[in-house]
Amino acid sequence: MHCNKTLLALTCALCWAGPALAQTIENEAALKTAVSQQVSSLMQQQQIPGMAVAVLWQGKTFFYSFGQADVAAKTAVTPDTLFELGSISKTFAGVIGAMALERGDIKLTDPVAKHWPALTGKQWQAINMQHLATYTAGGLPLFMPENVTDKASLLSYLQQWQPQYAPGTQRVYANSSIGLFAHLAVAAGGNSYGEVFQKLTATLKMPNTYLQVPKAAQAQYAWGYNEGKPVHIGTGVLLDEAGGAKASVRDLATWLNANLRPEQVTDPLLRAGIAKSQQRYAKSKDMYQGLGWEMLDYPVTVAALTAMTAPEFVAGTAATVLAPPAPAVANSWVHKTGATGGFGAYAAFVPSRQVGIVLLSNKRYPNALRVELAHKVLENLK
Repeated sequence: MHCNKTLLALTCALCWAGPALAQTIENEAALKTAVSQQVSSLMQQQQIPGMAVAVLWQGKTFFYSFGQADVAAKTAVTPDTLFELGSISKTFAGVIGAMALERGDIKLTDPVAKHWPALTGKQWQAINMQHLATYTAGGLPLFMPENVTDKASLLSYLQQWQPQYAPGTQRVYANSSIGLFAHLAVAAGGNSYGEVFQKLTATLKMPNTYLQVPKAAQAQYAWGYNEGKPVHIGTGVLLDEAGGAKASVRDLATWLNANLRPEQVTDPLLRAGIAKSQQRYAKSKDMYQGLGWEMLDYPVTVAALTAMTAPEFVAGTAATVLAPPAPAVANSWVHKTGATGGFGAYAAFVPSRQVGIVLLSNKRYPNALRVELAHKVLENLK
């Protein structure tokens, strides 16, 4: 969740009931009607310029586009419009880290300093790679200070940083935590994060997924809107890993399909990494932390989903690190929220039911409304 701190505090400040779904969704026409009603109501209530939606159901993917990608130019959203994914980027980082685990480049029990020996501070002696991956290192910051602009200043900051909690006892959601995990994981294999990310998206045939949008794709790149002003995310240390990805809803549906059906992924290392990312590495209240992905036992209520994506939960919750990790559970609601200054995103799927949903918008809006819309649609699919 890469976002302004003030906005973070307001994430669940608004309530939205949305139109009720009259009946079970039994066919494609009923699905189109249900999604259109829900999204149109949400966009009007939240003043969202544009949205792209994908629903995975019965082995097919259905795409729906609404509103404008560029208000000034009156450019319509399409399934190939690029949106900023915010923290959904962490699901890529999680799978990439899982691939490094599968290769044996890293172990969850490795001290972080093993993969960055320059981290000589005493506070790092008890922090391992699993702590970074599960946000339980002791309270790393959600955002890096502005003076952290490169690896040298990152090292300087981490050397003087002091944990608030004993490692493995408190989950404090932080871009810096999983970002550092993924960065060190790929470095252990002699690679850069960008290289591995590009190879992954090429393997899955996701041509409209980027860390930095090239000039050739700028026309597809939606503007995000913050208080009516068009914005795009900048760059930053560990941002590629934690919140910097951009993708079309078509590509993100491909990503969701791969995670929903890893057995269909032909590359053996990627297949193993996807499966490993959905194992359970820590628990906080009703939520299990995967690598990037987060899971709750299914069936699940809207109230439970809302509680696990609320600002107070994100800010810090008691945690138990699961060592060894618990196996993946097919009967899970697997999901991830994401946001930048001008975009809001959500992706969720239920392996046991083989259903999933992607919601991409070019305005940030509360997590509670995203999970409610997704839950309403997925729970009514026959």
